[in-house]
Formats: sequence, C-alpha cells, structure tokens
Amino acid sequence: MKHPFLLALLLLLTKVGLSQSVILPAPGVYKAMVGEINLGNELSFDSTLLVKPLRNYMQTQLKEMYGINCVFGGKNALVQFQKLNNAPTDFYSINIGDNVKIRFTSEASCFYAFNSLFQLINGEKEHYSIQRAFVQDAPKFQWRGLHLDVSRHFFTVEQVKKYIDLMAFYKFNTFHWHLTDDQGWRIEIKKYPKLTEIGAWRDSTVENHYTTSPRTYSKNKYGGFYTQEQIKDVVKYAQDRYVTIVPEIEMPGHSRAALAAYPQFSCTIEEQGVPGLWGVFDDIFCSKEESIHFLQDILDEVLVLFPSQYIHVGGDEAPKARWTKCKKCQAVMRENGIPDEHHLQSYFIQQMDKYLTKKGRKLIGWDEILEGGLSDNAAVMSWRGFEGGIDAAKQQHFVVMSPGSHCYFDHYQSTNPAEPIAIGGYTPIEKVYDFNPIPEKLPASYHAYILGGQANLWTEYIPTMEKLEYMAYPRAIALSQALWCQEKPKFEEFKQAFQAFHVGYLKQRNVNFSRALFYPSSKLVPTKTGMKLYVKDEDQTQDFQLNYKIGDNTSFISKTIGDLDSMDFDRTVGSTVEKITVVLTSPLLKDPAKQVIYRHPALGLPITFITKPSPQYSSNGSLTLVDGVYGKLPWKGYEWLGFDTSTIEFIVDLTQKSTIEGASIHFLDDTNSWIYAPENCEIFVSKNGKKWSKPTGLRLDKSAVKFQLNQKMNGRFVKFQIKNRTKIPVGSNGEGNTPWTFIDEINIYFK
Repeated sequence: MKHPFLLALLLLLTKVGLSQSVILPAPGVYKAMVGEINLGNELSFDSTLLVKPLRNYMQTQLKEMYGINCVFGGKNALVQFQKLNNAPTDFYSINIGDNVKIRFTSEASCFYAFNSLFQLINGEKEHYSIQRAFVQDAPKFQWRGLHLDVSRHFFTVEQVKKYIDLMAFYKFNTFHWHLTDDQGWRIEIKKYPKLTEIGAWRDSTVENHYTTSPRTYSKNKYGGFYTQEQIKDVVKYAQDRYVTIVPEIEMPGHSRAALAAYPQFSCTIEEQGVPGLWGVFDDIFCSKEESIHFLQDILDEVLVLFPSQYIHVGGDEAPKARWTKCKKCQAVMRENGIPDEHHLQSYFIQQMDKYLTKKGRKLIGWDEILEGGLSDNAAVMSWRGFEGGIDAAKQQHFVVMSPGSHCYFDHYQSTNPAEPIAIGGYTPIEKVYDFNPIPEKLPASYHAYILGGQANLWTEYIPTMEKLEYMAYPRAIALSQALWCQEKPKFEEFKQAFQAFHVGYLKQRNVNFSRALFYPSSKLVPTKTGMKLYVKDEDQTQDFQLNYKIGDNTSFISKTIGDLDSMDFDRTVGSTVEKITVVLTSPLLKDPAKQVIYRHPALGLPITFITKPSPQYSSNGSLTLVDGVYGKLPWKGYEWLGFDTSTIEFIVDLTQKSTIEGASIHFLDDTNSWIYAPENCEIFVSKNGKKWSKPTGLRLDKSAVKFQLNQKMNGRFVKFQIKNRTKIPVGSNGEGNTPWTFIDEINIYFK
C-alpha cells in the first residue's frame, strides 16, 4: 500500500535540506542528522515501561497509518524508553541514532512522543525508514482544548471518538463536551428520565440561516442522547488518549430542553416544547431552592461519569426578564440581601460552586459568571474577548481563553463566497495561528493564572460530521501550534509542514478538511482613482481562472492567474453605479467563487476613523466601507466593520472640493447576534475639515440610512456621526451589554 503523503514528505525534506520538521504541533527542538534507520514492515519496542493503553495505541496507529507491525521485545528492541524524574511536566525527547531512545516524564508525554515519532516515518510499504534526528519538546499551556456542541446537532459515539482521535494526535488534552442547551438534552440522568424522554427531542428545526426571511422549518423529529454506559465508554476512550473530558451542563440559561421535561423548575411553570429555533430564550431556570436542588441532583450523576477536575456550568446568555417578574426569585433576593438580578445569577452560580467544592471538584463557566461577583473557587472561560479573562486573572482566578475573535470555528474561514453557510464572523487560519492566550496588557505577575486556550465548535449550522471536520481542520492544527509551542515557527513553515505530511494524513483518515489554506490569496487595496483587486497564486501550481463580466452582459472576459495578477476598478461619476461580477474557478473549488463588486463614486476613498472599529471585526480596514462589496445576510464578518461603542464617528475625504447631492450608509440588524441598527445617524459637510455644516434629508430604516440632500452642498469632507443605544435591553440576547454596530458600504454622490 502506497502513501502519497509520504512521497510528498520526502520531497519536502529534500527541499528544506532536512532542517525543518514536519511534526505538528512543532517541537521546541528539532535537529536533523545524516542517515536513516531502515524499518522494513515492523518496529520493535521495549514494552517494560509501557502501560496497556500506550501499547494498544502504538499497535493500532502503526498498523493503520503505515501497515507496520508492532513487536514488543526487551532490551534489544529498536525503540527504548527511559523515565525522567527531574524535567518539565509532559516533557519528552526522541533521539534517533543507531536506535530510537524516547525519554519521558509522564504517560501523557510518552503518548506525545509516539505521535511525533509517527510523523517522522517515511517511505512506502516494506521500505519504511526514520531520518536520524533529535527532538525535544514540552507543552507551553496545560489546557489545550477543543469544544463540541452536541445539543444543536447530535453526533454519534463513533463520531465523537473520531473527533477525540484527531485532537489527541495533535496533542490537545481537553475535550469540552457541551451536552445540554435549549435545543436538546443529550445525557441520560436516571433520577430524571424525562430529560431524555422529552428533552432530547425536538419536533422541528429551523432551515437555512436564522436571519433568513421568511423562516421555514423541517418538521422531522430530531434528537438523540448518550446513555450513561456510552458516556463511560467515551470517557475511557479519551483517557486512553490522555484527553480529559470536561462536561458542560448549562445553567441558569440555555435550559429550554430541560424545562420542556420539567417545567416546574422554571419561573412560569408553563409547559413548552424543545425549540427548533436558534437563539436565546427568556425562559431559564428559576433561582428558587427547588431548581438548585434539581440541578445538584443532576450533577451528582454527572460527577460519577466524569472524573475531570473541572465541571462546566455554562452561565452565559441568561436573560433576566423572567426573574424580574418572578415572586420566588424576588423572594430569594430579599432573603439573601441580593441587590439585583445580575447578583442573583452570581448567587445561583455560587450555590453550584459550593456544591462542587464539597465534592472535591472545581467549577468553570463562561465569562458572564463574573457579573455580580465571582465565586471563590470558580475558573473563567473567556469568550467575549480577552477582557473577562484579564479581570478574572487579576482576581487570581484561573482562566481559559476562548475569544470569539480567534477561537470560534463556527465562523467563516475564507472570503470565498462559495463557503458553506456559517453562523457569521470571520476567523481565517492565519488569525487562529496568531492567537496568544496571554494578552499583552496582562501584567506578568498574573500570567500563571492563564491555563491555556480552547476553540469552540457551536453546531447550529454544522449538522454533519463532514461539515464539522471542514470547520475544524486545519484550523485546529493551527491552534495546536498556539497552545503547544514555546515559540511558534513562522506561518509559512507551518504551511509547508501541513502540506508535506498532514494533508495526506487527513485524507487517509477520511477527514473532510477545508482547502481554504490553498486558495489563491486576494486583496483589495485603494488607489488614487478607486481600488485594485490583487489575486495571487502563491504555489503557482493550480490552474486558476479569473473571469469577470460587466453589468448584466452574459459574456465573460477571462484571465489566467500568474504569480501575481490584478484588476483595476475606477470610481464612477455623479450617481452612476456599475455592477461587475468576478468569478474564480479552480480544481480546488467545488463551485466557482463569485464576487459582485459595484463601482460607485465613493469607491476607494480615504477614511479617517475618529472612533476605531473593534480589532475583532476590522476586516480590510476603512476600505471595507468603500470597496464596492455590499454585506448581506447571512452576514459574514469580513464584509462589515464592527464597532462595540455606542457612538461612532469618521470622516470621508472626497480628495477635492465637490458638489454633494446625497449619500447612503448601510447597517446590519441582527439582534440575535447583539448587532443593532443605530438609533440615529447624521452627516456633516466641510470644505476644510474644520468648519462643518449639517444638511437635511435623513431617511432611516433597519438596513440603511439614505441622505437625499434637499439642497446641494459644496465641500471636500463628509463626516458621519452614528449613535446606537448604550445597552441591550432586558429580555434580549446579550442584555446589559453594549450592542454592536456593523457598518458596510458608504456611497456619496458628488460631482
């Protein structure tokens, strides 16, 4: 049996002069030496120091990856082991000379050494060899996690095991299993059988995207759950791969599935079904004592199944609308001297913290558990950026960084318009690679409180294993670099290693990984007369074809992409708008990638931000607002600029004094994602950028503000002032937070 990726590995090693390792995540030290060890079709190990799970894993992996038989011998075996006592946690080294010497400090580090060694084997059947080399390695962070939401869409035991296999191979050690949410309860609880009899099933599921109008639903019954025996089996499977499973039981919010089964633990006691719609719901667990005891009963059974130190209790997105009107919640507040509903949530979480502490466990929750005061022993998983993690660390609480800006793998990963539907946002692999769990502004004295990081796979728009793999890989491997490596190699070196070995490995494992890493790179840049589109095929190996048509003309003009190709788009005059369709075809793309660009008078104009956009949604900077690409639903993070402030101000430079007739600016309205259309927008015109005049003629709707000036004005600069509400209202998703304002294309009609 031949392995094409092994042949590619040999080509790469020749290219880089045997100085660069293909091991991912990259080891701290890799030194190639002259010569190699010939293996044939079997490899012998001294099994004296190997526990049964390590022996089983070694045998299985060698057979599946290479067809090599694993032979366990004694001191004469090719691969020898030495246990180290005075070395860093999970340290290992591999010395490949006349034989292979593996030194390790723990069973886990021996496991990591195996997975590195597997990646150094090259050749083909009966002609395998290992390049002589020295490897030395240890992880940077102790929490290296991947998350999986099985509530929105259910994944079988075998699919979960495959997910664990892949993450273990890339040295992740924590699997965050999101087992409960509004749309499904997935874990058997023997004391409360209705949780799975009722809560594990929904009668319908929303189709397309949440923002699609009108909404339609699949009327098929959907669901599933894991029995306690299945849970035990998966936990053992993960343990054998040195992966700890951290279960999540959501509370007090995201609880509609549980309340469908046991409505007596809600504030209204109203019977409702399991929703088939994504989002956040007002109905959450009541804070009364009975609800807390109900959840502690559930945790009693969860603790038996999961031996992990940490238990995740959610704590995010819990609207307080029901609590403010609930007599029992208000009574709890009076009896305990609780000033408001945010502190009531803190009280709720503190009850769980005390319970888990008595059981010898630790509580971890999303960063909303900071609101109203953090429980004494709680750890924080920071998802709304880095700020929550910074605050928790300064309070001397442990933190796992999981910011949506870098670690949400349910976001789009390329600007290819043919990307499959996603929840929104834009997280390309390069951004994942740049992730550092320790923020620059966190003082060094608090760095020890950062346990590590984690990527999250929320599955509203991930209904199958194939889609899950597509969204997770290779971004997960990029994250493994960020969490494992003491010093990450350059991204180009990572890309070379991925191409050389890991493309073939993922194909062999039938992993439906994304090819976005190999798409030609494209970039829009401003010019004096408009903008330019650059398209670059870095590898110069793909047969990419660039086509475009102007207006509704059915004929296309074709260009073949060379090392670097470009197209110019000049501004139009007056109020003229011209539509251009650009199409990119390639063997890598399942469908041609189409992009519609509108030439208009403001195309590529310079913009000065008085209020800067959030780095999380900064896209292509100011050009995003004048690039001719209109953002649309379902929204994609790279088509919009996002601001997390209630007041926004910026100035557009027309480059010369002009007669201004009108303007328009487009906004996104998606309250489910905390994105609100502004409450007010004004424009001002100036000849010198100092003295401003305010024209009239404002028309505001949910998606766009249009200014049709009643009287033409002369000027060079146009200033936009945008005001949004300061807080998301109570009862809405993200209540109490500052809403996002998303802005897209600006058009100014001038002569």
